[in-house]
Amino acid sequence: MSDTPSALPAPTSARRTFALAFTFSGRATRTELASYILSAILLTLAASFAAALLTEYQTRALVSDVLTVLLAIPVPALLVRRLHDQDRTGKLAWLAAFSFTVWLVRMILSYTTAMDVRIGLDRMIWPIDWLVILANLGAVILAILPGTPGPNRFGPDPRQRSA
Repeated sequence: MSDTPSALPAPTSARRTFALAFTFSGRATRTELASYILSAILLTLAASFAAALLTEYQTRALVSDVLTVLLAIPVPALLVRRLHDQDRTGKLAWLAAFSFTVWLVRMILSYTTAMDVRIGLDRMIWPIDWLVILANLGAVILAILPGTPGPNRFGPDPRQRSA
């Protein structure tokens, strides 16, 4: 699939986010971000509901965690393109990567160690949770700020507005 606009789904489509899952150049609109978030929420609700009806707790937890990891795959590129839309560097997307990494480490520990080990770790590293909250807040604020009208150094305006 080429990166030409005619080969990609509409900018309002969550499919576009998956199609550009590893594309860190260009720009993404708030609508694309909102579309992806809404699609991810609906998919998660449907999968969680089905898992709750059909499986026991441990399987439901595993389904939820695997789905979270799969749905997180296109997020770094989407955040970078969203930042590019604001004429900002994509390096700020590391705010979200930090939060996801903390969650991922805790998830892996919960599957591979005893509960008392995880509780002991949580007691030691709880201040990191405050950093995660601040990083998430910063990432959300950056994601919802409006983009720059007209072309910028990262490409043409995806909304086709003139400056």
